[in-house]
Formats: sequence, C-alpha cells, structure tokens
Amino acid sequence: MGKIGRWLSVLLFPLLLTGCMADPYADGIEALENGQYEEAAGQFKEAVKKDENKADSYRGLGIALWETKDYEGAKEALKKALEEGSKKTGTICNLLGSCEFQSGNMEEALKYFEEGQKDAGNSDSLTQSMRFNSICAYEKLGDIETAKSLLKQYTADYPEDEEAVKEAQFLETR
Repeated sequence: MGKIGRWLSVLLFPLLLTGCMADPYADGIEALENGQYEEAAGQFKEAVKKDENKADSYRGLGIALWETKDYEGAKEALKKALEEGSKKTGTICNLLGSCEFQSGNMEEALKYFEEGQKDAGNSDSLTQSMRFNSICAYEKLGDIETAKSLLKQYTADYPEDEEAVKEAQFLETR
C-alpha cells in the first residue's frame, strides 16, 4: 500500500466508524425535538429493530406517530412501550386517551384520562388538558349531565379557558 492508500485509509476510517456507530435512538430524539415527526418515527423504528432503548424507542415512536395523526400506530407503540417497561405516566395516559378518543373509543379514553390525572408528576397544564378531554369524552358518550357537572368544576378552576366557557354555553343549550 502506497502513501496515498495509507492516508486514504486513515482519513476514511473515522467515517466508517461514525457510519457504523449511528444511533437511531439519539437521531430520533433530535428529529422529534426539531418537529421532524416522520423522520423521528423512522429512526425510532430502526432503534426498535436494533433493540436499542426499546421502551424509550417505542415511547418516542408513539409520540412521533401521534404528532402525524397516526393514532392507531401511536396507540400500538405506546402500549409496546409500557410492555417494555416504560412507566405509565400522565403524559402516556393522556396520549393513549387521545388516541382512543380519536378512534371513537370514549370509554377507553376516559379510563386513560382518569388514570393519568392520578399521576403526581403531572404539570398543571397536563392535568388541565386531561380534565377537559374527559369532559369532551363524556359529551361524545351522550352523558351530558356528567359533562356539565365536570365542566362547572373545570371552569371554576380555569376561568380563563375561553374554549371551556364556550363549551359550557353550548352544553347549556342541551
């Protein structure tokens, strides 16, 4: 091997290493943070195939698919994340509840929203979101009285929520 061949091998060796050491999980996180949800989903699928951070990869995949409105895919991925050992947080419950809501499964949605509200680690905005989502699910179920009752409590706690005020006005006509 001549001098040029040796230099080329020295220069190309790091490129080969970085190509072989690609981290689809880290790339998925980066894509998710940058709002590149389809790219993130692809990276997380690759990470799952490689058996890397499997629970976290499924969770990331679920979030990415939810963002692309693939609610069935998101639900499957989030359930796999739980099977693989992810903690059932308020965030995961809210996402699963939202997937069920979008699929028309209001009873399941309510179970997740109610379970998620019990998580002590929730932010106030997450709890608020799940409370409002529960009201909407009761309304979709046709349980207007429960929806009204919950909405009354909700608007007392969140009087600045204009969407809830409009919802209360709407429900009063029913």
